[in-house]
Amino acid sequence: MTNKKLQRLYEQYLEFTDHMCSEHGPLEVAAIMMAQSLTIYKSALGEEEYNLMVDNISNSRNKVKAFTKLILQ
Repeated sequence: MTNKKLQRLYEQYLEFTDHMCSEHGPLEVAAIMMAQSLTIYKSALGEEEYNLMVDNISNSRNKVKAFTKLILQ
């Protein structure tokens, strides 16, 4: 996937997330997104790769930034 296509996918998903957060609670939306993400990783990766991915996600927790445009309203 090219950077341009990946950026467009990110933008589309952000629009969807914004819409879902406006209709439902942001914590509920985040919980479903996280569960689905982990399920996709578990399905697409081998056990060792999955464990490395989950560890990487956990180790990156201090690098996560808040949205500049508050979508949680």
